[in-house]
Amino acid sequence: MTESLVVFLFIWESISSINACTLPVHYCDPSDHVPQILYPCNNTIEALVGSKLEITCRVLTELHPTVSMIVYWLANYSFIEDYSKSARVKEVHTERRDKKAAYVEVDLKFSEVKIKDFEVNFQCVVLSEEIEQERFVFIKPAVSNVASDFVVILVVLISITLVSICMYKFVKSKHLLSYVILK
Repeated sequence: MTESLVVFLFIWESISSINACTLPVHYCDPSDHVPQILYPCNNTIEALVGSKLEITCRVLTELHPTVSMIVYWLANYSFIEDYSKSARVKEVHTERRDKKAAYVEVDLKFSEVKIKDFEVNFQCVVLSEEIEQERFVFIKPAVSNVASDFVVILVVLISITLVSICMYKFVKSKHLLSYVILK
């Protein structure tokens, strides 16, 4: 029971920290022309070598921008095109609007994560006439769960074996009590 609770808490913490930023989010006023980076939040994410990965730089802007703004990614202070000349890592720009705000999103898409990506400081940069903001994210290797999976499987098998033995003993003892020896 406690193992499943620990696993649940670990998964919940991992999921809740993926897109949560500790910075306060406020929607832009019509008078407020300053963009705000919502994500990344100067944090670290996990990835497996060889896997695909997508990191989004989400910037909150006003509904009707009057100021031009540029959003882009850097890798160790170099442009992504210079970091990945083979287009293994590329940027994809999108804009979204809802009733209260507009968002500019620049996705950093990895077709394959390589070991060299774990040593890189990836920065989301926002430039406008009023402001320059930067937020970073590091990628670290995901911890292999092979050992913990093996332990869980072993515990389940031992539990099944113990329950089976107990049930066999219980059923066998019931049958012994039902026999009467006559002389």
